[in-house]
Amino acid sequence: MLVKNKKILNMIWSVLRAVFIIGFAFVILYPVMTMISKAFMESRDLYDSSVLWIPKNWTMQNMRFSAEKMEFTTSLGRSIMFTLSGTVMQTFICMMAGYAFARYYFPMKGILFSFVILSILVPPQQILTPLYLHLIDFDLFGIFTALKGSGLNLTSTYVPFFLVSLTGFGLRNGLFIFLFRQFFRGIPKETEEAALVDGAGSTRIFLQIMLPAATTMIVTVLLFSFVWQWNDMDYSAILLPNERMLPQSFEIFNAYIKEFRMSTSGSMEKLIQYDLTDYKVLAMMRSAGVLLVMFPLMIVYLIAQRFFVESIDRSGLVG
Repeated sequence: MLVKNKKILNMIWSVLRAVFIIGFAFVILYPVMTMISKAFMESRDLYDSSVLWIPKNWTMQNMRFSAEKMEFTTSLGRSIMFTLSGTVMQTFICMMAGYAFARYYFPMKGILFSFVILSILVPPQQILTPLYLHLIDFDLFGIFTALKGSGLNLTSTYVPFFLVSLTGFGLRNGLFIFLFRQFFRGIPKETEEAALVDGAGSTRIFLQIMLPAATTMIVTVLLFSFVWQWNDMDYSAILLPNERMLPQSFEIFNAYIKEFRMSTSGSMEKLIQYDLTDYKVLAMMRSAGVLLVMFPLMIVYLIAQRFFVESIDRSGLVG
């Protein structure tokens, strides 16, 4: 009798768990499915009550128009170049810092690590103003002031972007350092001691033992860093003011169609044969633009999915 009741309870729990997971996934995926559906709709489908997600009249015109106004090809190449380079640099620096915090002892280690935790708690937007003021009058121990009489203005160059990435002060770097530190702390010290007995030095231990063991964590941090930098608009506005990334291109496109709705000009309407004074058509065009911004991220997630799932059990939450 007890065994039968236990089976019934397990069955009920399995059903409830499945309903919860499906419902939770639906809540998350519903806006995405709606966006993808509208991106390929013709305007007449918007007022067809029989059309829910699958358009009756498929079209690529929304995507073509959005890509043209967003300068998609140019913005995409620029975004990939800067985001990928910043991601690689930040991941490398955070990995080195995390390894040092996990395996070495040095003066003020606890205080320095508390600053790392503090950087996680402080929103990035809070430090944008002091960061900008520091970059517009950049000085290194008073050297530039002594030589030139004033600091350097780095805001119109690429230097701030690479400087912030290489010094571990980029977007969410405190979190990445923490994850790497926790991961390396979870590796048994006996492994390192055995390598030392065999004559391996610190560099060889890191390259041949620690680095291969941290593959899944490296991929996870690369993924998070890439996604956050790709979608970021605050840091890029400060560090790369003269470069138009894909999210900025979408904001310009969004402002463009909003301006058309407020104006009386019909040039755009004649060009795409849509009434952009209609809020539903406006939402449809936004969906196409958002999909263009998200599409590279979808590809990245598909490629890195296996490593990301593997890192769940081996993440920095151990130890």
